[in-house]
Amino acid sequence: MRILIRNNKAKDWKFAESITTKAEAELQKLLAESPSLIPVGEIREGVSQLVFAICEFGLPGSGNTDILAFSADGDISIIECKLATNPESKRKVMGQILEYAAYLWKMDYDQVNARIRNLKEKDLSQLVQEAVAGGWDEETFRASVKQSLQSGSFVLIIVVDEINEDLKRTIRYVNECSESAFSLHALEMRRFQTDSTEILIPHLYGASSKSPENKRRQWTEEEFFRLFREKNTDPEVVSVAEDFHEWAKKEADRIWFGTGIETGSITFHYLKDGKTISVFTIYTNGRLSLNYGWLSTQVDKTTMEEFHRLVHEIPSFSRISADFSKWPSIKLAEAFIDQESVEKFKKAVLWLRDKIRS
Repeated sequence: MRILIRNNKAKDWKFAESITTKAEAELQKLLAESPSLIPVGEIREGVSQLVFAICEFGLPGSGNTDILAFSADGDISIIECKLATNPESKRKVMGQILEYAAYLWKMDYDQVNARIRNLKEKDLSQLVQEAVAGGWDEETFRASVKQSLQSGSFVLIIVVDEINEDLKRTIRYVNECSESAFSLHALEMRRFQTDSTEILIPHLYGASSKSPENKRRQWTEEEFFRLFREKNTDPEVVSVAEDFHEWAKKEADRIWFGTGIETGSITFHYLKDGKTISVFTIYTNGRLSLNYGWLSTQVDKTTMEEFHRLVHEIPSFSRISADFSKWPSIKLAEAFIDQESVEKFKKAVLWLRDKIRS
């Protein structure tokens, strides 16, 4: 490949010379620092841009992935870097990346998060939030990561400085002749330089027309309540859910419809200093969850304890534990047996708002 480059003010074109990548660590560092260089939009339908990547993520029983990357929507990518001069780029790397995927498959979100915290001294959600500009929903991200881990719907990418025909053929075979949840791709990263300008040309191989079997989507109010009514035949339960939704429109800083595959959700949010404070979620299966696990990361312990005490004044919530690392849930039919319990719950949520804003 010949690359010519010219400054707008110059008349002559200059040849950009190919840069030889001397070590796989160069590719690894480049992508870990800028995961957005990977054109995931061309890779597979339904996968969004990678925003955070971590090197040397250890998998018990296997080894360390070169890079583990995440999108803001909870997509997961395993990335292995190999030089064309490395014979492993032909055969061994295929087994290696599939083994990593197999060991990541079925891992628990908390296990993944704990390993990232050990490496980065921050939670995965914090790291992704720092990388994302604008509206981002932590609980949707967490639920999507859990789904990706359980289904094994990973994007596997072998990054090379120069691709060979054997790798092209193998990747094409895997993607076109299998019904797997994952997809396999190669990314050629050719680099050129002239004077002080460096040029990077990423070229993707193995773009797949298949989309995840269980593709996530953003729920809407209409879809949520259609499914809610199908799954909950008790008109009083439907009435409670509708009442909370209308009330939340007035009192919440934001109502967020989730991206669950089979179960829809509505979450009540407060916002402070650009951060989302998640309070509770109602699901189409007729359950309500108190989002203590997220809430406790945004408010102090004293506020958590008082909010929990106010909720505990509702008889049906008396068995909910004060473990603020959990997401305790209860059926709407059991939680709100009368209007008094509804009003007490709303009062507790509004007390929390006043405390947050004070």
